[in-house]
Amino acid sequence: MIRSIDLICSHCKKTFKPLSKLYYLEDFSGANSLQDAKLLCQDCIDTWQKRWQIKEAIFTEKDYSQYVTITLKNGEVLRDLDCTALEDIVLVTGQDLPKEAQKKLFSLYNAWDLERKKNTLKTCQFQDEFMRTTFSCETYGGEKYENIAFRFNMQGRLETEKPLPEYIVEQIMISFKMYQVQKG
Repeated sequence: MIRSIDLICSHCKKTFKPLSKLYYLEDFSGANSLQDAKLLCQDCIDTWQKRWQIKEAIFTEKDYSQYVTITLKNGEVLRDLDCTALEDIVLVTGQDLPKEAQKKLFSLYNAWDLERKKNTLKTCQFQDEFMRTTFSCETYGGEKYENIAFRFNMQGRLETEKPLPEYIVEQIMISFKMYQVQKG
């Protein structure tokens, strides 16, 4: 026997007819029947998507964890939310964001990540030659240094044949020590 059921939104409690998709809330409660599913109407989905219009996101890192403070276009501010950047989205712990908001957060995250790492070495290669050691390196910000000869002076400071920014010199010193340990 064919029967029909009324679909009731679990959020606004109104009866609705789905348009092209039937939305439900996954709350990991173990619901395994339509009767137990928490359905959502299109109006509630639209309200949810409208709420998550991101105006600004400020990322921070503390103790190897990343956090974001999100300012929404409606003026709401959500502070210090635990977040994880994946391939093309940012997941925010404890918040259910629309895919578009996750992607917007990822583009903002990428800009922040590039800015914080722009002076950090992305690659560094050493070349040992007779009586001469050189390095070639590149930062995440795109600075490139090719075949720069160097040596350590009596005080243990790195001296290069061409002047380099101090942040590069410090990283080369660390990288060279690791290179020597690997080399044996």
